[in-house]
Amino acid sequence: MEMITDTIAREYQKKADALPYNGRQDIGERRKLRIELQERFGLVEVEAINILNGFHTGLYVAVAQQRYRKAEKRYGGNQN
Repeated sequence: MEMITDTIAREYQKKADALPYNGRQDIGERRKLRIELQERFGLVEVEAINILNGFHTGLYVAVAQQRYRKAEKRYGGNQN
């Protein structure tokens, strides 16, 4: 698991924005991006969806970073 940053979140938002418009439905390539965010950064579904949609991104990134640091401290940096 990696720690997500604001820059990485913006990159994922750009990828989602570049996809054909589908009403922000969690299908196809957008779904693949969401799953990638979840697996790569340990996000829950709603966090990943909202990051892709650009909703409350700073909050979700801060919470995920806090979770990452807590796990790193607890497990000594080996989170894979």
